[in-house]
Amino acid sequence: MNVRIPALIISGFLGSGKTTLLLRLLEEAAGRGLRPGVLMNELGKLDVDGQILEEHANASVQKLLDGCVCCSKKGELLDALKTLSAQKPDLIVIELTGVANPEEIAETITEPGLLDELYLRQVVTVLDGEHILDYNSIFAADKQLVRTLRRQIEVADRLLLNKTDLIPSAKQLKIEKTIRKYNDRAPIYPTTQSRFDMSPLFADIESATSAIVSTQVPKTPKVAIRGVATVVKQQETKSFSRIQTISLPWPREGGTSRSRVEKCLRAWEDRLLRAKGYLRFEGDDSVYLMQFAGGRTVWERSRYDGEPYVVFIGLDLDAERLTEQWHRIFD
Repeated sequence: MNVRIPALIISGFLGSGKTTLLLRLLEEAAGRGLRPGVLMNELGKLDVDGQILEEHANASVQKLLDGCVCCSKKGELLDALKTLSAQKPDLIVIELTGVANPEEIAETITEPGLLDELYLRQVVTVLDGEHILDYNSIFAADKQLVRTLRRQIEVADRLLLNKTDLIPSAKQLKIEKTIRKYNDRAPIYPTTQSRFDMSPLFADIESATSAIVSTQVPKTPKVAIRGVATVVKQQETKSFSRIQTISLPWPREGGTSRSRVEKCLRAWEDRLLRAKGYLRFEGDDSVYLMQFAGGRTVWERSRYDGEPYVVFIGLDLDAERLTEQWHRIFD
């Protein structure tokens, strides 16, 4: 009898630390001798997080770009999961976009075409401790997005309260109290850089090369049953928001600096939720991965060897004006 593959969903808003958690999960899997498969979904047309993954981890990866699997990419999600499951990994990790509702992904996993191949093990939601209390006011005009962010908390089996190094202890207690209004079951892990004890996530997962083949399909864990039951009740609620992405190239002519890039990002701080890309500066042979979230910009040397570009993710962005201001920093 076929042994189903456990699927782990990583959820959380833009810039919360999902990709960092994914890299840590893959490192943990490698240390345990497990062969993972990964499905990454990005809102933009250009693949930043996938490049990060390829530089830091050795895993079979499927990518769904330029849309959310809850909406425009839902049909492709099923095909991507089938492709991964056919490779017989020991587990599949699904990293969602920041505006995805994880219960809608769980619904796909329970469809007849996948039910015999996969089972939902757990949903892990990463929360940005520095900004989570501001979401209601920031997105007050987008009730669907606020509802989706709440569902990310409500359906989670484990909650990572990330970036606790950036918040005072009193604020952390207030955040945890707020979280408990929406989810009073899941354990909360205060984390920095998405570090926490991952042993519970990997309990009982064995390498296909060393596991004894069972004569029965493993029972779905109770956490997954609860999640799927929630899906049935809530499937009429779809993810939607006014968040959009704009991908811009790095001009071949003209030079600029980190400070000018950061100044441009700060000028859009009231609407810009996330920015990321690969940039190259005149007189410097290195390529830099730039990541902007929560008003902070982080730079890291990269082995990326393609054409430089940047992806902006924000609320009601004026594409024409943003493009004009972006090109102006190279004058």
